[in-house]
Amino acid sequence: MAEFLEALKAPQSRRILEKLAAEDMSVETLMRKTKFSNQSIQLHLQPLMMAKLVAKGRTGLLKLNRTKFNQIADWFKLIANS
Repeated sequence: MAEFLEALKAPQSRRILEKLAAEDMSVETLMRKTKFSNQSIQLHLQPLMMAKLVAKGRTGLLKLNRTKFNQIADWFKLIANS
């Protein structure tokens, strides 16, 4: 859980997740859609990948790990409804 929260503390990381929630994409496409530099993308991808929220698919495209994301979202829902 700590890795998840750490990965999402930067608004740039959250923006990357928003873009990847819409579609799988290459780093180059992500750079174009977010207007972030390659260096910035790499900086923010590292904690997202460590938290297993983002993975690189067989085709080399970055993708949101929806299973992991939904597990954490379910936990937040459980706490919110307690």
